[in-house]
This record gives sequence, C-alpha cells and structure tokens, in this order.
Amino acid sequence: MYLWRVSGVLTLIAIEALLYGYTYPFFSLALEKHGLPTWLIGLNASLAGAGIFIVGPFLPKLIEKIGLKAVVTGQFALSLVSFTALLFTDNMVVWFLARFVMGTCFSTLWTTTEIWLNGVVTDRHRGRIIGASGTLYATCQFLGPVVLGQTGVVGTLPIIAAIVPLAVGVVVALGVPSAVGEAEDEDLGDLKGLRLALTLAGSLILFGFMSGVGETALQSLLPIYGLSHGLDDANASYLVAIFSLGEAVLIVLLGVLADRWGRGETLALCTAVAVVTMVALPFSMDVVALRAVILFVAGGAISGLYTLGVILIGQDYRGSRLATVSTGFAMAYAAGSIIGSTPIGYLIDIAGPEALPLSIAIGFALLGIGLLRRRASAEA
Repeated sequence: MYLWRVSGVLTLIAIEALLYGYTYPFFSLALEKHGLPTWLIGLNASLAGAGIFIVGPFLPKLIEKIGLKAVVTGQFALSLVSFTALLFTDNMVVWFLARFVMGTCFSTLWTTTEIWLNGVVTDRHRGRIIGASGTLYATCQFLGPVVLGQTGVVGTLPIIAAIVPLAVGVVVALGVPSAVGEAEDEDLGDLKGLRLALTLAGSLILFGFMSGVGETALQSLLPIYGLSHGLDDANASYLVAIFSLGEAVLIVLLGVLADRWGRGETLALCTAVAVVTMVALPFSMDVVALRAVILFVAGGAISGLYTLGVILIGQDYRGSRLATVSTGFAMAYAAGSIIGSTPIGYLIDIAGPEALPLSIAIGFALLGIGLLRRRASAEA
C-alpha cells in the first residue's frame, strides 16, 4: 500500500511536469499560427502563471473541506475539460479561458502533489524520495517540448496528446489511497490563512522566495551575461542548459545527503555553495570547463534550496499546517520567479553584467547569515 501511494503520487507529478513543459510552447506557437500579436501571446502565458496567487490563499481551506485527493483529482479533471474544449472551437476567448484554468490547475497541482507526497512518505526516506521527485519533475518538464516537436501545433493531434495524460492523471488520482488519517492533524486554533505560514516557517518562506529569484533570473539572464563576456548566441544559450542540467542531476543526490547527514546542515551547505559559485562565476567565464562546472553545481545548489525547503516542511508540519505552510512556500517561490528578473535586469543596466551573479550571491549570503543566527539562538 505504501509503495502504491508513493508511486501513484510520483506518477501524478510526472504527468503534471510533462504537461507544464508541453503547454507553454504549445500555446505560444499555436496562438502565433492564429495570427495573434506577441503581446497577447505574452498575456496568455501570464494568465497561466497568475493562478497560484488567485487560488493559493484559499487552497489550505479547500483541502481541509473536501480532502487532498478530491482537490488533486479536480485539478486534473478541470484541465482535461479545458483542453478538450479546444478540440471544438478556435474562438480566442475560449482559448484564453482554457489557458487560465489550466495554468491555475497546474500551478496549484505543483503545490498539492508536493503536499500529498510529503504526507505519504516516511520521514526516514523523505529526503531521497522528494529529491527524486525533483529530478523526475525536471526530466519530464524537459520531455514536454520534445513531445510537442513530434506532434506539431496544428490540428487535433497536439491537443489529443495532452488529453491522454490528463485522463490518466484523473484515473491515477482516483486510484491512489487517500492520505487522510496518515498524519495526525493539528489544531490551528485562531490562526488562519497564509499569514500562519510566515509565523511557522518565516525563514523557509524567504528561502523559497530567494530560490525563485535566483533560479528564474539565471535562466532568463544567463544568455545576456554570456554575450557580455564575448560568447556567441549558441554558447550563451548553453549556459542555461548546463545550469538546468545541474538541477536535474544533483537534486536527488541532495535528497540522499539530507537524509544521511542532516537536512538543516544540507540547507546551510547549499546556501554556501550558491554564494561561492556566484562569486566565482565572473572569474571562470574565460575557461570553458571551469564555468561549466560552476554553473552545473550552482544549478543543483540553487534549485536544491527549494527541494530542501519542501523536505523540512514535511518533516516539521502535518495536516492543515502542512497544507498552509506548503502553499505559502510555493507562493513565495512563484513571487520570486515573477519579480526577480526585473530588478536584477535593472541592476545590470546600471552596474554592468556582473550585477547578475553578485546580486544573487548577496541575497543568499544574507539568508545564510540569518540562518546561522537563528541556529545559534536555538542552541543558546
């Protein structure tokens, strides 16, 4: 039963990641084929990312009322209905509404499947399983555009290619035994809403925000940084690929290390590695092998901070508090992802390209100092 619960939730995470990687290029290319201007295509993508901020504040209460299993099943079902609607119309209002619904479902599935996985795994194996789920997510997200390359964006085939895994997701979600009762719920008393997340796990929320800032800023601005160091377009793009490869490969190893060495210690190590790699990056840009190693390690460390946050939340919280803190953590990461690139891009315009790695290094250094002070206070 335990194996089925864990493998079932991991299957849902794989489907979610595959469709997340599939839908972003699908909608952009399909809408371009319909002749929409670029700003409307960008608006369509923004609708997908905004969902977590609209639904997130109500998500813990919804889980409490109808159950985590019902919420996850409903998210897959709504996405299935939305994609199916595209088979029958080219009306752009329907396409935008469908994108909003699917984007909201996918952004909240990211949170609810993490909550579900954290609720069903044993604490002994929490780090390695959640680390493996991070690698699984990155791999399946990479496969999404590959699948789209085979189906194309014109006709019914690309829509059917999305409908099939969504239908599988509904069936699997219904078939996974409910996690209700596996962890004793905690009475929240008069503390309600996402403000509780800041009270319960303020430091982790900040780590989630900074991880979103660092990861998104590097993925968005590394090509510009590479060009400023004399790389051509292809080699500048490879910087992002190396960074993303580090995320896919190293997260599972960090999960194992967290279980064996200690989760707080691994979080501190990742923070230190994030600072060191960002400080070292400007000095490595003229040496191909060295910059590749630094970006690979940085990808694992910066992305691993989010995964370690999820592990620590699952270790420390249960029931409604798990849902509340997990939602706050995911919203903090999403907020960092949305707003992070803009101020760092502005700093680059003012101070030059080295503002990219150095601003990220300073952000993580401040968080690391705060973490050390908190641990020192706890030990005093």
